[in-house]
Amino acid sequence: MTVQHYFESLTQPEIKTYNKYWKSVAPKTDDEVLRRWLFAYTSIHTTWEGNVRGYNAIKNFDEWIDDRDLLGVKLFESKCGMHNKRQEYIWDFAQDFRNNVSDYKKQKNESWVDFRNRLTKKCRGIGIAKVSFTLEMCFPDKADVVCLDTHMIQLYNLKLQKFDGGKGKLVYEEHENDWISRSKALRASPYIARCIFWDRKQGKCDSRYWSHVLEG
Repeated sequence: MTVQHYFESLTQPEIKTYNKYWKSVAPKTDDEVLRRWLFAYTSIHTTWEGNVRGYNAIKNFDEWIDDRDLLGVKLFESKCGMHNKRQEYIWDFAQDFRNNVSDYKKQKNESWVDFRNRLTKKCRGIGIAKVSFTLEMCFPDKADVVCLDTHMIQLYNLKLQKFDGGKGKLVYEEHENDWISRSKALRASPYIARCIFWDRKQGKCDSRYWSHVLEG
């Protein structure tokens, strides 16, 4: 399948259904935003099943926010992988978010790309794609950034590479802009168009097989 063929296959009823769902689970409080970050951190280098296990283990952050060792135990027992690194990065992130929550909000005159790039520089252990994923989940109908994950990279026939600096960042933003333009031409947010693509790859017709953990 080509990118063009994929976008030609999208229907307005499908887009509207996805948009309604994702707006319904968009975070409304700072605590819910923090949880979207936790979900993104537990999505790195694992399957969606491992992502869900890792997130479920630490989503009640009040239990471990003052206990670094307990965070490590929860990640280890979830078997989501890379528990030592996740412990280090998630701990650092959570303390910073708690103490500097305003830094994680989009500034008045800040573009979505500048917002994403600023957070990518700020947060350790999470790159441009997963920071984009966080913003997609937080602002599903508004965020003009895209998580170019493995499936997206394959769709665009890109070679796997680091995208967080130099030429790689330019390549990332070039294809991100293409996805955004195609999405807007169909009156779809970039994230909604990507969710439909990802779910189809999994043989699913909605996101709830994994996104149910973000509800309520």
